[in-house]
Amino acid sequence: MRAAVLPAFDAPLAVEELELLPPGPRDVVVRARAVEVCVTDSYAVRPGPLAHPPAILGHSAAGVVEAVGSAVTAVRPGDRVVVAGTPACGACFWCDRGEGHQCREIFEGEVRHVARREDGAPVSAAGGVGTYAELLLVREFGLVRVDTTLPDEHLCLLSCGAASAMGAVFGIARVGLGHSVAVFGAGRIGSWLVQSARLAGAVRVVAVEPLADRRERVRALGATDVLDPADGDVVEQVRDLTGGRGVDAAFEAAGDAAVVVQAFSATRRGGVLVPLGMTDWAATVDLPANALAMRGREIRSCQYGNVDIRHDLPRFARVLEAGLLDPAAVVDRTYPLAEAGKALAAAADRELLTAVLLPTT
Repeated sequence: MRAAVLPAFDAPLAVEELELLPPGPRDVVVRARAVEVCVTDSYAVRPGPLAHPPAILGHSAAGVVEAVGSAVTAVRPGDRVVVAGTPACGACFWCDRGEGHQCREIFEGEVRHVARREDGAPVSAAGGVGTYAELLLVREFGLVRVDTTLPDEHLCLLSCGAASAMGAVFGIARVGLGHSVAVFGAGRIGSWLVQSARLAGAVRVVAVEPLADRRERVRALGATDVLDPADGDVVEQVRDLTGGRGVDAAFEAAGDAAVVVQAFSATRRGGVLVPLGMTDWAATVDLPANALAMRGREIRSCQYGNVDIRHDLPRFARVLEAGLLDPAAVVDRTYPLAEAGKALAAAADRELLTAVLLPTT
């Protein structure tokens, strides 16, 4: 099989011929049909905990089951599946408490080898998933069968960006009828957040974004107001739009520690901040201590939308099928597997909202 391999940290991706390892009792072999390229994958290129080169990058995909291990019961060959951005083992301390989004396998899992090179050298899967490949060796708990008419390039979006945003809006912040929302960063995640907030019933959705084309794109997706940070203090602008109070819920999707502070300050007393953006591992956030302690704001962590993949992904797919959210508006371009490096660079440089790899091309 072909796969886009990170041969060493800070090295360009190389498409190589690999041999997929045989599935263990609880493993599933999936033929990848479409892979969402996430900016998080660009962090795996750098030294850190996300990858152990040589490694197959990628953590999200839609595909078809080709083979299953002897103990697999959840899927069978021929099933369409979503390979989740972050799996939940169902057996660790966190999963046992209904916190699968904090599963041990995500943050403390061992290096997982899924293939070998022609010389026999093992190749690992970034994040234990590794989706930039024609064939994937996935643990049973890391995928879910979805009966849907969605095309693969839209279905794969539920494995990362779309589900993260829907989970953040519907489940974490619990946006409802008449609420006001601010979205800081109108890129891939921000575009889903704006759409989801309007669907949830928010009557004011403010998007804060420095790039003019992205501001116009989210306006078309339902943002009631778009703000350019270059025009002045965005916190004051958000407050001016909300009677001086601030919004009920703010979402940070810029991947910038300074923007987390802005989003916190733009919420009303008793409001909710949901940070979704990823930045450098050493980055820190400084918040005003008294405002944090006394003004009732809640900061709610968001890891893949805190979703339950078996419960949430099928219903999110139905939302897309019904046309309530528009995946086509978020996908800018598809790439063949041979151009995985180009797709990743475009995502990292914010040249487009969403790139999708088509491993069969």
